[in-house]
Amino acid sequence: MSEVRVLVVDDDLDVRTSLAQLLCARGFSVDLASDGGEAIEVLEHSAPPSAIVADLRMPGIVGNELLEYVSSRDELADMPLAIVTGSPNLAPPGLRVFPKPIDFDALVAFLRAAVAR
Repeated sequence: MSEVRVLVVDDDLDVRTSLAQLLCARGFSVDLASDGGEAIEVLEHSAPPSAIVADLRMPGIVGNELLEYVSSRDELADMPLAIVTGSPNLAPPGLRVFPKPIDFDALVAFLRAAVAR
């Protein structure tokens, strides 16, 4: 089985590191970005991750702009995306949203199912 790598994008250091620790404990490999701009840098200079977990409200390039970037790239367009946010009403339709505080077991189940497809 190949490595499942998740890119976690959140401007809140505590959320970002907590998600990374919890996902690593569940067997995922994790890359981190503090905002959309940093996430785009990771996506442009690394192999594509298996999935992306992103906040929407961040300074700089916000989550919705990151989602537009991902959907515009052929190699990323089918990437499983999970939105973790304190503002679920801002999420674009059709994406899986996990309101903060995050139901971590549901997020892991989503990621496992999404990357298995």
